[in-house]
Amino acid sequence: MKRFAVIGLGAFGSWVARALTRSGFDVISIDMDGDRVDRFAHEVARAVVADATDPLVLRKNGVAEVDAAVVSTGDDLAASILTVLALKEAHVARIVVKVPSPEAVRALERFDVEIVFPDKEAAERLAYTLASSSVLEYIPLGKTHSIQEIGVPYNWIGRSLRDLALPTNEGIQVVALYDALNGTWDAVPSADRVITDSDVAIVAGGTARIEQLLRRKVKADEE
Repeated sequence: MKRFAVIGLGAFGSWVARALTRSGFDVISIDMDGDRVDRFAHEVARAVVADATDPLVLRKNGVAEVDAAVVSTGDDLAASILTVLALKEAHVARIVVKVPSPEAVRALERFDVEIVFPDKEAAERLAYTLASSSVLEYIPLGKTHSIQEIGVPYNWIGRSLRDLALPTNEGIQVVALYDALNGTWDAVPSADRVITDSDVAIVAGGTARIEQLLRRKVKADEE
């Protein structure tokens, strides 16, 4: 079983720790605030009041054996950097750091860690969905690809995925379909699945290719 460490039990850190625990993984949570640790102790395998910038403390609490560590120390950039250095000294192979600002991103890029900037990512996702009336949800996959939840184009209705041949014709793949009328999901739909007018599609592919498809959909809807 994989084990994880979450450093910092603010809103982001506690959400990550809960999600990992609910997925069945062992989580070691560390925070300097005793009240936070006490409130959270029953929700994870181990919750510790400790200074995570000390590599000896990390080893003592089993952090050296985790598969990955998440650092979420709020606006304290110095604490984040010192925690990263301590985790590296403890030989933690994968380190993910939640950052509060673009300046923090630049400061941490040199440490060979994975950086999460949730405010920026949430803002970009919101802006993308607001800008397109056809996009219900947007998840970027790197700089050029994405997963998007879209209303199905009119010319898909009544046709099977095999007939549409979307990977060949559009450069995208339907990874799931949601029937809004029945409230049911069809994850990894078969090639013979016929699209209905109540379907919402989860598609993956090049963002530019999906945008081309949506522009054609909007134009068709307006005609």
